[in-house]
Amino acid sequence: MKICVEGWRNINHSYAMVNQYQLIQLLNLPIKLKHKDIKFYKENWNMLENSNGFNERMNDIIDSILSPNNDEIFDVTYRITFPFNFEKCNSNKLFVYGTAETKNIEKKFINGDPNHFSEREDLRIITPSNWSKEGFLIHGFTENQVHVIPHGVDIKNFFPVSEQQKKKFRENLAINENDFIISNVGGMTNNKGIDYLLVAFSILKQKYRNIKLILKDQSNLYKIKGNIHLEQMKKSNYSKYLNDRVLEDILFISDNLSIKNLNLLYNITNCYVSPYRAEGFNLTPLEASACGTPIVVTKGGSTDEYFHPSLGLQIDSEIIKTEKNVSLKPKIDSLIRCISKIIENPNNYCRQQGVEFVSKNFSWEKVTNDLYNLMKI
Repeated sequence: MKICVEGWRNINHSYAMVNQYQLIQLLNLPIKLKHKDIKFYKENWNMLENSNGFNERMNDIIDSILSPNNDEIFDVTYRITFPFNFEKCNSNKLFVYGTAETKNIEKKFINGDPNHFSEREDLRIITPSNWSKEGFLIHGFTENQVHVIPHGVDIKNFFPVSEQQKKKFRENLAINENDFIISNVGGMTNNKGIDYLLVAFSILKQKYRNIKLILKDQSNLYKIKGNIHLEQMKKSNYSKYLNDRVLEDILFISDNLSIKNLNLLYNITNCYVSPYRAEGFNLTPLEASACGTPIVVTKGGSTDEYFHPSLGLQIDSEIIKTEKNVSLKPKIDSLIRCISKIIENPNNYCRQQGVEFVSKNFSWEKVTNDLYNLMKI
């Protein structure tokens, strides 16, 4: 089988990261693989400022994949880029990866005529969650066209480290051994629910003096820093919970982290919290789980695709529907209750059983094999 992947390499955007992890696994399969590099969505994105954080060996593997010739014919073309490109290709089958975070796919996010998508027998949509799948079905794609293939975790890069390594990394961040670390990694966009997390942390700080919050943003990609949510909170009804003690125990990280340091960040975290409103999959909590870190995530959304009681706790939420979008509203009292439970009994959640669950069910090897088997049909 000849497969051409069209996507982004060498940067840390979520689509690019998924693409790169899948490419490494596809190279282990009995296929002929080529990769066509697509122009980045933003003009300012580049391999230096938006590095993927991979080590040299991994990047060499990804970069070794040759580009296709202009007239080369493939069995499958797999596009994992943005905007979504549904235009015809030199293949019998066209697979297009996409996510519908709010179950809304605007026409400006699409290349190709959207009026006849449901009639195309060559076209398949790959999306990582049933939440996201519903968005494509709402848009007019058929049940037979849309397939859920979840994301995975690179278990060679995300794993529990020794207590000595944790201690050293905490010292580098000026964090005491007895501090209880709550963290979140990702863009600081509204859908991530960072405003909920800041409110919950500020309230919990009144009772638990040793908790600290680490927010690793993606400002190098999206130009949004975490402190924007602090400024908004200062103008809200929750401003009374903000004081010097709270503020001094919130650490913002904007610098790129290598995969090695990201693994260390997950490892020193005592509770990874993602009170999101809308996500296509939300990979970072799953990566944290692979490190043995308990997670707290919104219930009812895309993380239902992988959440298991061995991983942590879910935040109660309600569905919010507007004319165009669907999202979730996490309940603050439930969020506070979930974090409190893990603070009080940290050893009751995740640890080795969570590590084993992720390794068995959500390795990149397994999910990429599922994708390959679908392409063979």
